[in-house]
Amino acid sequence: MRFSPAILASLALGLVALPTLARADGAAEAVKDPAKDPQIARLLEAKKTLNWNQTLGGGSDRYGHAEALVDAPADKLAKTAVEFGKYKELHRKFKTARVIGKEGDQTDVYMRYPVTIGPVTIELYEVMRFAPDREANGKHVIEARGIKGDMKRGHTLITIKPVDAKHSLIEVDILLVPVLPAPQSYVDEELRDGAQDFVNGLRDKAQGAAGPVVSL
Repeated sequence: MRFSPAILASLALGLVALPTLARADGAAEAVKDPAKDPQIARLLEAKKTLNWNQTLGGGSDRYGHAEALVDAPADKLAKTAVEFGKYKELHRKFKTARVIGKEGDQTDVYMRYPVTIGPVTIELYEVMRFAPDREANGKHVIEARGIKGDMKRGHTLITIKPVDAKHSLIEVDILLVPVLPAPQSYVDEELRDGAQDFVNGLRDKAQGAAGPVVSL
């Protein structure tokens, strides 16, 4: 069988392009590897929940932030995060956490907990109004704001993103601005420790077992 010069030229071009296509496919596979994500790689290396203080959205309020990998799919973890009636089980410091009402599709949760500011520990309460789980850029986002209590402002942001079919990543940011003045360093410590406790509680509940994820 004889091929025309035009067909032979097309075949030659296709052979030249094959290595390029192979490299492109390989690059796509590398991008899909969760461990290549800097945030996931950092958590795998740390082998624990990480926490710190940060501001959000260009504001000046300092939140307590914590994040961890979870050995459970994102959808399962998100369902755990909206089981508001079980919040007392998720945080070692909650004296009380219970649903007290509904406002449309939002849920009001009453929380009472001790707060340590330097040498002083006081018990405070806040009613947080949780909006329903929403999707944003492939992530679950669950948000609450304080509507009544001992705080000037209260805000909680739970973000859950899929890592792969069996794992997810959770981030929690917590803001509580007390009515009584207190040194920012003490408030920072309380917020980041509280965020870490909450992340660990959600992680362990969704996993069905305690402990960090150390490999994927």
